[in-house]
Amino acid sequence: MKQSEFNSTWSALHGGAEIKGIVRTWLAISFSSAKFLSKLRITPNLLTLLGILFAVAMAANPLSLWAIPLLVLSLYADGIDGSVAIYQKRDSSFGAILDASADRISEALWFYVAYKIGAPAWLVLAIYVIASTQEYARAKLGGLGVSDLGVVTPAERPVRASFIFIALVSYALGLDLVFLALLVLLVLQILSFYLVVRFAHNSLRNDLSA
Repeated sequence: MKQSEFNSTWSALHGGAEIKGIVRTWLAISFSSAKFLSKLRITPNLLTLLGILFAVAMAANPLSLWAIPLLVLSLYADGIDGSVAIYQKRDSSFGAILDASADRISEALWFYVAYKIGAPAWLVLAIYVIASTQEYARAKLGGLGVSDLGVVTPAERPVRASFIFIALVSYALGLDLVFLALLVLLVLQILSFYLVVRFAHNSLRNDLSA
């Protein structure tokens, strides 16, 4: 598979999303990774399961420096599995369900680690619940026939992982920034949820009036 075919397939699976800027850069990285992993005969579903495994290992060692690379590996495995599925032409409904379920499990473990390093339980739960509801709303929209990718919010999954990363690094350096990092993420997550709800409202209203 060539990069152009890979990009076209990705765009079609994401409601005809434009490929430019950071998306183009990410797809170039994804394509190279998918090509390399395919040579190792690693399947998309195996990557999805590895993403959960890395998150479990991270949660088992929340106060260790190992939590930082394990977070990165968990996000990478969960983020690249779809690209490997495209490259290997093995995308399936089961794989999509497995991936979505793995995302929620992994994120729950990430936020558990945030709690263990000092973030208040109410803050961690608030972010996780709002984020999960946002992703559920998007999935429900797809079930209702809204195939457009929708709005790209300030608190997409990689951003949430980035704030957990910042919290872990600040904890490792002895800086008192865990609460602040998660508080900023909560504000961004509330804004993101509002943007998704507004997009859903406008999309469904347009469908009804069509």
